[in-house]
Amino acid sequence: MYLDDFIENASQTINATHSLHEKTTQRLLPLKQQLSPNGVENFTENIIPKEFSCKLAGVDSGFVSKKLSFMDLVLVRTVGAIFSFESSVLAKAEYYPSAVLLPEPVLLKNGLEKDEEQQSISLVRLEREVQTSIDIIEKYHPKYLFIDGSILPQYQDKPRKESVISDDYNSILTLFQKLYEVAEKNECTLISCIEDSRGSRFKQLLSLFLEAKPIGNAILLNGANDSALLDYFLLKGERTFCFPYTSSISAHPILKDYKEKWSKNIRVFYLKASDFDRPLRIEFISKGNSKKEADEIASIVYSLSSIHKEYSYPTILIEADLRARLNEQDISIVYDKLVDKLGPKVRMRRNARPFK
Repeated sequence: MYLDDFIENASQTINATHSLHEKTTQRLLPLKQQLSPNGVENFTENIIPKEFSCKLAGVDSGFVSKKLSFMDLVLVRTVGAIFSFESSVLAKAEYYPSAVLLPEPVLLKNGLEKDEEQQSISLVRLEREVQTSIDIIEKYHPKYLFIDGSILPQYQDKPRKESVISDDYNSILTLFQKLYEVAEKNECTLISCIEDSRGSRFKQLLSLFLEAKPIGNAILLNGANDSALLDYFLLKGERTFCFPYTSSISAHPILKDYKEKWSKNIRVFYLKASDFDRPLRIEFISKGNSKKEADEIASIVYSLSSIHKEYSYPTILIEADLRARLNEQDISIVYDKLVDKLGPKVRMRRNARPFK
């Protein structure tokens, strides 16, 4: 009965939240054709799909981890897919380093505290993804390179100043900025796609706009995130205006550590590629004409993401994910071999209990 009551209460809460978001956005619909805070675009812009003939790349990684008695074991596999299109039709598919790739086992540093463990795993994954992206740009020269996730490390990846993995984090910052430089040098546009964003930057900009307008109340936006709000605000084939990643670079935990050339030019917009799926968050580095760049990026992302009506995500990243994905069985093979080599002392105590 307790579980039934929980399910019923949770369902009512979720439905009420969705209803509130829908009613709120209905009141905000008059904004769609008004000039946005960036002063160049409307709040929403129509996406115009265009035929394309070029080379695209997408990079993703899969990882699984297992605790040992003295440190953590991680398996990571990073794969890049490179698609060549002719008149928007796939003509050739290549993979880097290869289509079938054995995962790489990694031992994390010894003596990590609990908050450092997940950060260290994330930094290992990011290092492999970013380096693979650099290698692909230099070898294949794609016009666009798609990144699964944000175009910069996230605040939860940043360790404490006194952490033993601080050097690893600083190396990742340097590597990300090297990626931007390599992409710029090779005239490759980096496109970052986040499918389950919980950001609130768009909502913040909208709230500031509403404070000075009679058409809405900014308080109505409390409790909503960008993706939930825009699910009702955007129609299929629409995108939001383009906006800066943060309102204050000096206060941002990651961007304050970046070179100004990059920190001040990271832009964001959302697009909706299907009536039955939530909007995608898109991040890119602007070279000066954000509207033109956003139009171009939205067109290519929309074309690659509107194949399935219930799951809108670029096909190039879906392919990279399928090639990189790992499961618990993969790491169990390595773990069992370590136990055979080192004996039961390698196991965590809770996994070596004689009583079940």
